[in-house]
Parts: sequence; structure tokens; C-alpha cells
Amino acid sequence: MNGVELVVVAAAGLLAGIVNAVAGGGAMLAFPVLVWMGLPPLTANVTKAAGLLPGYASSAFTYRAQLRGVSRRRLAVSGAVSLVGAGLGCVLLLLPPPGVFETVVPFLLVGSCVLIVVQPRLSRALAARGAAASPERDGRPGVAEGGVFAAGAYGAYFGAGLGILLFAVLALVHPSKLQQANALKVFLSFLISALSVAVFAVFGPVDWSVAVVLAAFSLAGGIIGARIAQRLSDRGLRLAVLGVGVACATWLLIDL
Repeated sequence: MNGVELVVVAAAGLLAGIVNAVAGGGAMLAFPVLVWMGLPPLTANVTKAAGLLPGYASSAFTYRAQLRGVSRRRLAVSGAVSLVGAGLGCVLLLLPPPGVFETVVPFLLVGSCVLIVVQPRLSRALAARGAAASPERDGRPGVAEGGVFAAGAYGAYFGAGLGILLFAVLALVHPSKLQQANALKVFLSFLISALSVAVFAVFGPVDWSVAVVLAAFSLAGGIIGARIAQRLSDRGLRLAVLGVGVACATWLLIDL
């Protein structure tokens, strides 16, 4: 990396950590920057995963108090299911012939943009449902674990918008426990990311010189974002992430 690239990667890591702590979607900032640097999409994807892992770790640490309200059985079952899904996602990413990921990633970016657009309305709807729900309406573990499995596979394969997907699944099946659903979402995001990075470290084309810089600043961003989340404009952050995602998706589609 030259000096300009170092500064840009550091800024992307810091902003991605903050965005992930506030609303989710930080991967949509980091991934385009790595592609802009000239990394192939697959290398950019696995390097992004390695670089953003510390941010997930700091977020999980921040939510440790809320996580104590989740039963150990729920943690164990959901954690195991998410890891199995993440394993499948790693296989789907690394085993197919080169070029498959490059073909599908623009469409994944578009889907992530859609998630970012609908997330505020979805959160309001889930909050309203949670206010009206009774504890007896919570449950449907089969639906929850099926969604967690799918989110785990998606998170390992690409990851942008993973937190939004997990929150939607967990909050829909546990509408009266949204704080616990959010804590569980953060915990599962960390597990999925950790397994993915462990696999990519052995089998993936991670650019570690870039990942280390991204990791240091994403860790700092996660801490900063957790502390100032209430003071930031969610709408402004969401529009910025959306703009970057649409631009990157358009660029990659034209380049196909």
C-alpha cells in the first residue's frame, strides 16, 4: 500500500466499525475500498471479513450485559446453527471455480442496498409488534434457527447486511424481547465472522497487510460507534452506505 491507500483503508475501517455499531452495513464501506485498491473481488471479500472481525468483537463485548438475559440453551443452539451455516457459506465461496463470486457479488450488493433501505421501516414495525406482543407469542424456534442458518451462510459468503438479516429473523420470532434479540444478533454476527476468518486464514486469499490496518481501525470504530451511537444521524449514515453500495454494484455490473 502507498500512503494514500493506507489512509483510505484506515478511514474505511474506522467508518465501517462505527456504522456496524450504529446501524449495520459497514462491509458496504470496506468492500468497495478494497476493490478500488485493485484487489480482486474474492480477495477483497475475505480480506474485508478478516479486517472487520475486531469490530464485531468489540460490539459483542459492548452488548454482554443484555446477552445475559438470553438462555444458555438459546445461545448454544443458535450459535451452533449459525456456525454450521457459516461453514456452508465458506464452502460455497471457496470451492466453486474462480469467477463465480465476481458474477454474483453485484447482485448481493444490490440486495444489501435494499436491506439498508427497508431497515428503518422494518425496525419500527418490529418495535410496534413487540409492544403489542405477549410473551406467549414468542417462540417458533424452527423458523428462527432456519433463518439463523441462512444468515450464517450468507454472512460467511458475503456478509454485507448480515446484522440486519439476523435482527429481522430474531425479532420476528421473539417480538416481545427486542433487546435480547439485538444482543443475540451481535453475538451470532461475531461467531459467524470468527469462523469465516479462521477458514479464510487457511484457505482464502487474504491480503494480510491490508487486513491488519483494517482490523486496527475497525476495532477503534466499534468502540467509538458504541459510545456515540445516540448522537449520530442514522439517516445520514444509511444514505452514505447506500450510495457507496449502489455505486460499487453499478461498477461491478458494468465490469462483468
